[in-house]
Amino acid sequence: NACAAFDHGVELAHDDEIRVGADTAMFKHLTFLLLKRRMMIDADEDDQGHGHSHGHGDFFPECEDRDTNDAANVSTDPNVTQKKKEPSASDAITEEITSSLSALEMVLRCSADCISVSYARIGKEILPIVISLIQEIRTQRQRQMKQSTAHSNHANAAGSSHSDLAATSSTQSSIVSTSKLDTPHSLNHLIPRQDGDAILKTTTKIIGHFARVGVLTNVLASTKGLISALKQIISSPVNLSSDPTGETSTYPSNPEAIIPIEAQLNSLWIIANLACSAENMIKMASHPGLIDTLVKIASHPDQTDENQCENVMQYLKLLRSRSIAIRAILNLSWAHENKIPLTEHSDLVEALLRTASHRKSSWTGNGKGVSWILMQSRRHAAGALRNLAAAPRRYKRRLCRFRDCTFLESLADIATYEPDSVVRDKIHATLYNLVSADTAKLFVEKQDVLDVIVKTATAPPSDNRLGMMDGRDGIGSDSSVENTDARAMAVQTLRSLEKAIPEHEDDYEVLRPVLSRFDSEIAMKKSTSTLTTMNIGRGTAV
Repeated sequence: NACAAFDHGVELAHDDEIRVGADTAMFKHLTFLLLKRRMMIDADEDDQGHGHSHGHGDFFPECEDRDTNDAANVSTDPNVTQKKKEPSASDAITEEITSSLSALEMVLRCSADCISVSYARIGKEILPIVISLIQEIRTQRQRQMKQSTAHSNHANAAGSSHSDLAATSSTQSSIVSTSKLDTPHSLNHLIPRQDGDAILKTTTKIIGHFARVGVLTNVLASTKGLISALKQIISSPVNLSSDPTGETSTYPSNPEAIIPIEAQLNSLWIIANLACSAENMIKMASHPGLIDTLVKIASHPDQTDENQCENVMQYLKLLRSRSIAIRAILNLSWAHENKIPLTEHSDLVEALLRTASHRKSSWTGNGKGVSWILMQSRRHAAGALRNLAAAPRRYKRRLCRFRDCTFLESLADIATYEPDSVVRDKIHATLYNLVSADTAKLFVEKQDVLDVIVKTATAPPSDNRLGMMDGRDGIGSDSSVENTDARAMAVQTLRSLEKAIPEHEDDYEVLRPVLSRFDSEIAMKKSTSTLTTMNIGRGTAV
């Protein structure tokens, strides 16, 4: 009933729900259900432990007998319909917990001001709960995946149905033992797959609602275990398969998938938003494994992924994951203290270059927004490259030598063939930031790069307001950064090169013809412009 009442998109109505305390009511109900589940688990463990004396690592006979009998009663005839497991009291509680979390998430679809009010009421209490749920589900699924793999390998090696059955019994007994010893519940209280997927999606949405309020980002990033839990979700194998209703398929296409893609997307979005805060940038970049996790996501989809996707929606999900991961890297690269470690991360720089060059896909033209997401990703990647290029001098040189000293050519290619003016502007800003006394020689050695810079510097001025009017600087882009004109950046790049190389050096003799060509083309354009103005004036006089 709560979900039916709160499932709407009227922000003012959600604000009213917060004012009357719906968030507090749902939170209290949630904690009651969690307590009830905890008591059921404790009671079940006490019952299993009475009357038995087991050493560490032994399984529980009553659970073993139940599982063994279940395995023996399973028919191997494919024509026989298997009985579904009857829902237990624990399953009913888990389902109600799932519904309560969903209702709370719906209430939090309110305005930012009401989100702040709600966080003051329940934020500090609910965050440890959702973090614990996330970690429990992920740990449970990791264990099940490992045990399923071990069972499959054992069964394949057995070579007979009798051996298979014995292996099944042995493995299930082992599962009971491991679950009992390593987790706070037995097999009776494992969270069903469907409920687990829903909980992962909803809990990450709840955190995401808090993360969209700027004043809360520093508090969230400092919450114990939050960044680690999000990183674990992002780094886990994801399930891309969905049914027409958008719910995750019961049988994922990836047998190792333990996380629904929606939970990964939510977690990436939260990380990117938290990284917008200057106070968070340095500590997040230094969080163990976070940058490597983002780079891994940013390195896909590659051509293999594109070929293996079954439909455009699967490909879109991979593109969205990469786009948000690149946006998080863009935000982290803004802090001066982060530029050096990020510049030293070769895989990160490679991922940025590949993304900035990714303009086409076999999935474009389906009307699903593939081209749009590709463009947004290129903008984020170009912005991150621009930020990294502002690193200290020795690291500018390191960047210029990247890809066997073809980094500058890669940037020039992007600037030449990129159809989006925003990306071109940022690439030329990158070239400008790279100029120093240490890198000027590397520039003059690249005649093709200089030609691209001169061509842009002598092009007619562009009106970047057109890019904003047609929506190209919309949601998700780093529009807070001024959209610098590529032509102005190219001119400044040439002037910076001129100042960086002393006139008596040989490199200046290489640069001199380029500067002369630039000056002559500018003078010719000015002369043509003056002549045109005079002709217009005469025509008006007549």
